[in-house]
Amino acid sequence: MAEQTTEIWSDLHQSLVTDAQGNLSKVTNVAVVQTSIDNILGTSQGERVFLPEFASNLRGMVFDPIDKNLANRLSEEIRTTIELWDPRVIVVGVDFKEDSDRNFVQITVRFNIKSYTETFNYSTVITQ
Repeated sequence: MAEQTTEIWSDLHQSLVTDAQGNLSKVTNVAVVQTSIDNILGTSQGERVFLPEFASNLRGMVFDPIDKNLANRLSEEIRTTIELWDPRVIVVGVDFKEDSDRNFVQITVRFNIKSYTETFNYSTVITQ
């Protein structure tokens, strides 16, 4: 018999898909935190009308010429913004993979969740 994981957090699936019974699907635990990170990094300044300060400056920075200074600023922006808006998360590292020919940057965030012992990853691609 499979071990059942205790549900600590749950939220609706970001794509609002339904399960086999026709109910809106939900995500739990680590997937909820990954969705939170996705929302934080994917929200631009002023996009949330009733919470305009909820945002990252990531999209405005990511297509500056890539150099060590920009990588440091992006890493700091990502860490600061995620930790500000999701107190469950501790960012332990940020990696970038740039493809200037196709105008995208892949960002991978390595993070810990308070009360968990593992390190998790979240990846996203930002296109111009």
